[in-house]
Amino acid sequence: MVDSKKDKRPKVSIFKVIKFGMKVTLDTVPILFIISNIVAIVHGVSWGFATFVTQQFYDSVSDILTKNGALSHAFLMIAALGLSFVAQHILNGVHNFIASVIFSEFDGEVLKIIHNKMARINPVVLEDTHFHDDMDKAVHGGKTAVITLHTGFTGLFFYVPYFTFMGFYLHNLKPQFAFAIALIFVPVALSQIIRTGIISKFEDSAAPVRREYDYYGKTITDREYFKETRMLGAYSFFLKRLIKSMKKLGAAEWAASKKTNLLEIGISIISALGYAGVLYMLVTALMSGEITVGAFAAVFGSIGFMFNLMQEMINMHIGRMASDMGKAHNFIRFMEMPERGGANAEPEFDKGIVAENISFTYPNSENKSVDGVSLEIKAGETVAIVGENGAGKTTLVRLLMGLYIPVEGKVILNGMDTSVVNNQSLFKGMSGVFQKFQRYQMTLKENVEISQSDNKTDINTAAEQAGVDINGSSFPDGSRTMLSREFEGVDLSGGEWQRVAIARGLYRTHNVVVLDEPTAAIDPLEESRIYHQFVEISKGKTAIIVTHRLGSAKIADRVVVMDKSKIVEIGSHDELLKSGGLYAEMYGAQAGWYEE
Repeated sequence: MVDSKKDKRPKVSIFKVIKFGMKVTLDTVPILFIISNIVAIVHGVSWGFATFVTQQFYDSVSDILTKNGALSHAFLMIAALGLSFVAQHILNGVHNFIASVIFSEFDGEVLKIIHNKMARINPVVLEDTHFHDDMDKAVHGGKTAVITLHTGFTGLFFYVPYFTFMGFYLHNLKPQFAFAIALIFVPVALSQIIRTGIISKFEDSAAPVRREYDYYGKTITDREYFKETRMLGAYSFFLKRLIKSMKKLGAAEWAASKKTNLLEIGISIISALGYAGVLYMLVTALMSGEITVGAFAAVFGSIGFMFNLMQEMINMHIGRMASDMGKAHNFIRFMEMPERGGANAEPEFDKGIVAENISFTYPNSENKSVDGVSLEIKAGETVAIVGENGAGKTTLVRLLMGLYIPVEGKVILNGMDTSVVNNQSLFKGMSGVFQKFQRYQMTLKENVEISQSDNKTDINTAAEQAGVDINGSSFPDGSRTMLSREFEGVDLSGGEWQRVAIARGLYRTHNVVVLDEPTAAIDPLEESRIYHQFVEISKGKTAIIVTHRLGSAKIADRVVVMDKSKIVEIGSHDELLKSGGLYAEMYGAQAGWYEE
């Protein structure tokens, strides 16, 4: 199930991640972002200032003991030291609170960005396995792209002011102190650059396995699958697949974790040696009289905190940035995917639909699903498209609707070239009902109205045309009946759900309508009634019907017969029966079942 092809796409630069994060941040919480950074600067400087005040306090006490200092000065330093610590904790609380507010705002904003991007992407990419991997990575990496930026700014405006202050302070005491600490910092920073590459590779390899794991979990637990899974005894089969994919994911995580943890252990050893070296330098400087007792006490008291803070910055913040950067790369890569785009246009419904020698091949496929097809559907005409499974019927309909763009030839839909006009223009005045319809966990009214939210008419007409009895026993609360047992509502049979889907398609104001196997779960008698009702309500409108039941094709003005990705016959039902071709053969085979 997992595609093992190596991803050869170019890596995303950190500057693109920063640019995206800045845009989202400034669009979402500009004031809070500025306040957060100001607080971070003051917070960072306050910790460095506390070290300086600590030195002044110890020196003042030392001066009192040697009878060279005033007691009032010592008390003043105690007060300054106390105020600095109070300020530190207040600033820390304020900074953390602002960060939590910013992150909660990011959650909704990033999801909105992903959904808006999906609406602009060419739908054909949904047929590509790599795209689903990218989607999985984007969902996991979207929020982290923005959090990575915020984490980076936290380091810039908190840690940099603190270490800058301490660098000057230590350099003023003895230049070697600052140099030693900087020397320890370099290998730790380099380790996180290596960590970024490890995590990024892990994300690329883990995404398809993660999707596989999630899918097998659904086959075991979701309502959509459980009846068949239990009845056919397939539970153990899917459980084995679930465990297998879980082990794959665990192995990938372990491999990445082992590399990063070994790296961090090595760097921690270097840091510990550096820490011991600085302490040795501090003691020798005191013994030689190069620094005062107060400076020794202040630096000795703060050096542990300084190293802890450095490790926190490297391992937690820069380390988390390194981990998240791999995910953020995936999100930016998703955001850079080509979009459908196109110009605005106004449909001319009197011009019908014209396909000129069109061909189409799905991603990662070598065979054409539609091969050299030409077809004209006149405005107001009803056309049925029939053929065996895999003949290319559904793909042809998607091309005629403008959902997919042909790789060869062109489709002119209501006077618009589908390759140069945007979706909003193409789908204006168009509706459809599909075999694989959606069962929205909402009320009956919402299930129908979702096809056109600005339509102010009631749903009664569309429901009646589709055979939905709003006042029947299936809908105890009428149009406000919740269609989901999970939300204390009701569940419907497959046929009832299909009627709701048909009502949804009919409710939308349209001049062109597509019915792609819309009655597969409805008995033949009810299907006949719906199709004849459809003929009445579709007068003057262009209609395309895809069906396996050839008896339903009788209502069409013309029948298009497809075989092996090509159109092999076109004519009325009677004409095709008389010709004795593929249509007559298929019709006779179906009729034989009823006769027997």
